[in-house]
Formats: sequence, structure tokens, C-alpha cells
Amino acid sequence: MEERSHVSLAVSSIVRICCDKHGDGDWSGRVYTRYRETPIHFQNTGQLLDRLDRFYNWLGYPQESVVNRSFEKAPGRERNGEMAGVKRSQIRQKGEKVIVVNEEAMKKHQGDRATFVVRIQYRQNASWQGQVTWAEKDKTVPFRSALELLKLIDSTAVESEDSWDGGDE
Repeated sequence: MEERSHVSLAVSSIVRICCDKHGDGDWSGRVYTRYRETPIHFQNTGQLLDRLDRFYNWLGYPQESVVNRSFEKAPGRERNGEMAGVKRSQIRQKGEKVIVVNEEAMKKHQGDRATFVVRIQYRQNASWQGQVTWAEKDKTVPFRSALELLKLIDSTAVESEDSWDGGDE
């Protein structure tokens, strides 16, 4: 199922967030990327943001405009070019990223409560900017920060489309 095409990093960096449970004002679920056949699980939105940030650091796209500096190895950051949860056998050569899931297979994954397709275009001002699509409603809106992305996702817990109106493509 390996796909070795000339897919741009921008297209291959799109993730599918499947939100399965919402409780105590927080989501849990799965994230799917084109670089692994198994999902990345998250228990809360803090974990979701951390795991997405680690994925984009591993991918190297979009590049961070602000990089924290430290004399110590930052916990949870990429190790020797590895993405957390990706076995070394899934990485062909150091630095080479291989797409193993095609676009059609990505579309099959659905959250029990909601599904979002996230396109991070920039990581500037220590946050993320991009577009998010609420798959069940086929509504797309831009966001200017990770907090705004979380607010959009959270608004779907009560089926509120107010935040999603006016940004359709």
C-alpha cells in the first residue's frame, strides 16, 4: 500500500482527527496521518496538541518560526529523527519520510462524535495557522492559533455551527 508519488509536504502533512469521546469539557480520540497505518491516540486536547506538534517537528513541515532553546534534551521531542510511536522499521533511511497510507484510506476513518481534517499551513508566533474542516458538516474555516482550533473543535460537542458559519469554502 506504499505510495511513492510526488506528493507535496503540504498535502501529506494533513491530519485527520477522529474525536470519539467528550467528557469534562475535553476530547479523546485518534489522529491519522499518511505516514503510519496505526492511529496516534490522545486522551485529552493537551495530548492532542503535543502529539500533533511532535508529528510536525518529525515531518519538518511546516517549520517552526520560534524554536525553544535548551541545554537539556526536551522531553517528548523527536529522538534521532524518530516520531513518537513510529517504529524504526517504518523509517527507511534516516530522514526519509515514506507515505504508507493513501488519501482514500485516510477518508475512511471517522470519529464516534466528530471528525476534523486539519491543514496546518504555518507555525508562526509560537502557534499554528491553517484550516480545519468539520467532515460531517463539510464546513471549512481558517484558524489563527492552536487555541482557536481547539475552540472550533470544542464547539462541535454541542453541535454549535455558529463558529463555523461564514468560513465555508
